[in-house]
Amino acid sequence: MWCANATTCFFSNNVLTSHINLPHTYRHLAMPIPMPLRQHLSLIFSIMAVITAGQTNLYGDANHERLCECVTACQCSATEHQGPEIHSQPCCKDAEDRLWSISTRGITANACQANLEQPNLRVSRLSMNGCGTPSDLDQYTEQLGQSRQVVVYVHGNRMSSNDAIRRGLQVYRKTRGCSKREGIDWVIWSWPSDKEGILIHDARRKFRRLDAQGLYLSWLLRKHVSADTPTTLIGYSFGGRVITGALHALSGGKLGGRLTPGEPTTGTLFRCGLVAPALERLALTQRGVHSQATKNLEKMVLLYNRRDAVLKRFWLLNRVRGTMALGYSGPASFAPRFDGSKLKVVSRDCSSSVGINHVELDYYNSACSAGPEMAALINDGMQSE
Repeated sequence: MWCANATTCFFSNNVLTSHINLPHTYRHLAMPIPMPLRQHLSLIFSIMAVITAGQTNLYGDANHERLCECVTACQCSATEHQGPEIHSQPCCKDAEDRLWSISTRGITANACQANLEQPNLRVSRLSMNGCGTPSDLDQYTEQLGQSRQVVVYVHGNRMSSNDAIRRGLQVYRKTRGCSKREGIDWVIWSWPSDKEGILIHDARRKFRRLDAQGLYLSWLLRKHVSADTPTTLIGYSFGGRVITGALHALSGGKLGGRLTPGEPTTGTLFRCGLVAPALERLALTQRGVHSQATKNLEKMVLLYNRRDAVLKRFWLLNRVRGTMALGYSGPASFAPRFDGSKLKVVSRDCSSSVGINHVELDYYNSACSAGPEMAALINDGMQSE
């Protein structure tokens, strides 16, 4: 099946056509309930609601194979229509863009044991339909320079290697569209996030891996800084925490008790887009866990959701009640940039269009307009070159 409008196709599948308020639906169960079960009823209802709406995991995103594959395709004119092949051979292919995958799967996810001198990152060149050709870090770094922007995309939880590539290409197409523009390098950062167990236990396990991912990404960003490469970072859910952790480490902050080798780097004008970040609300404040991140930031786009049924229970990760996620609460305050100036933040509450779901593509396929927001962020980077 092919359709010209990805949004129409997305909602034509009977997967996310309604948001069910289970606590209301199950009012007939309202009866005296002993403690401590009563304390956890809202969590149980929220998880059931998310599952019913098509989302079955915490701080990640469900596989959307059931959805029409045209959610990954660009809109094309009638003369460019490729029929049912459109999802695998997008007619909007831009030969100027280069696609990469950089993977940390297969190396330690323990920050204490991470090799920060020369991590064994696995690099591949990708075709527009996701087929990979083995490459290496030398080939990647040789492409870096002032004249070409790099966009690093970091996915959320419960994603296999293939899922990460598929999602990275979906976000790429939603962000880049079909307009004529300068070429970029789009990098999909693939980290070990396969499904392991169920729900909160899986989320806690992956949460412990994020410091190592931040250290590895920080190591790579040093290569970008050395080559004076304009860079934009886009992350969803746990991917947002990987990004802010990397920027924090780059500025000399510790992650998992570790410092990255070399002198701290500050004043680099990175731009980042965070979509429903599974990150502490106060992480980027002067006393936050990633307080140094803003010293390498020029601008941030933050898309959050005050109805997110998963991020509402973010406190369950560290078992500290009252801990709120930035992707749920929205912006509070941010530490100053390297020169003492305020960080420019563009934020939007997407709850009216996304609802209770913690689903990445909902931000791109709805009135939240994540694609245009990220495209504008990338364009800002081109204009500042």
